[in-house]
Amino acid sequence: MGLPVDRNADFAGHVYDALEDEGAQPLRRLEEEAPDGFGGFSELETSLSEWSFGYGVAWALARSREPFVSSRRVAELAEGATATAWKAFSDQPWRTLLAEGSSGPSSEPQLDNFMGSLADARSRRPRERADQAGAAGEDA
Repeated sequence: MGLPVDRNADFAGHVYDALEDEGAQPLRRLEEEAPDGFGGFSELETSLSEWSFGYGVAWALARSREPFVSSRRVAELAEGATATAWKAFSDQPWRTLLAEGSSGPSSEPQLDNFMGSLADARSRRPRERADQAGAAGEDA
C-alpha cells in the first residue's frame, strides 16, 4: 500500500516549476517591445506578474484535476498551491514587496502606464450592426 498523495504539495510543486522556468517570463516580451525610455518594471510589478502567472497555472491544474468541484474550491486549491510555491520561489514576503512598492520613486507604476497603452492598441470585436440584428430576428 502506498502513501497518500498530498495534492496541494503536488500542485505547489508544479507551480514552483512553472515560476522557475526561464522560458515562462511573462514580462520579458513586454520589456523587449517597450518604447524607448522605459526603465523596466519594478520589483513589485514583476512579482505581481509572476504570482499571477503561478496562480493561473495552479488554477488550470486544479480545474483539470477536479473538473466537477465548484469554482470556489478551485480558487482555494489554486491560492494554497500558489502561496506554498511562492514561499519557496521568492526571497521577499508580500508585506515587504508591497511596502517597497508603495514607496518607490515614481508615483504611478510603469506597468499601469504600459498596460494602459497596450489596452488602447488592442483590436476590438466589431459590434453587430443594427440592420444585421434586425434581419437575424426576422429569421427566427
